Amino acid sequence: TIVSGSTALRLVLPANACNWQTSDLDIYVPHNNQAQLYNLLHKHHYTIIRNGNYNVKNYSPSTIFTVTTFGNNQKVIDVIVSTTALALSPIFQFHSTAVMNFFSADSLYCAYPSLTLRHRAMIN
Repeated sequence: TIVSGSTALRLVLPANACNWQTSDLDIYVPHNNQAQLYNLLHKHHYTIIRNGNYNVKNYSPSTIFTVTTFGNNQKVIDVIVSTTALALSPIFQFHSTAVMNFFSADSLYCAYPSLTLRHRAMIN
């Protein structure tokens, strides 16, 4: 399981370069770990706000299986479930290199550090 999106970008960029508020948390999980993450979120009082469709055809040819939004009246978490055994598969299919950053329990990764640190990106 990994975290990406604006939360990961805030960790990659210097603190003085982050002049925006993170609006949600984007958690990526492999399909075979989906139930465990959903149970953990429910245990911490998050409920489903928007249930993703379990239909791979909706995101074809992407490796996204579904996207489900959870909330607790204060915070929002988007859970992106990968069709593969790798949580990070969908990240490299995004529209821009600016969002190809993620972190796990023990690592921080930036796919295009020279562009990202100069506030530049390429269209994918």
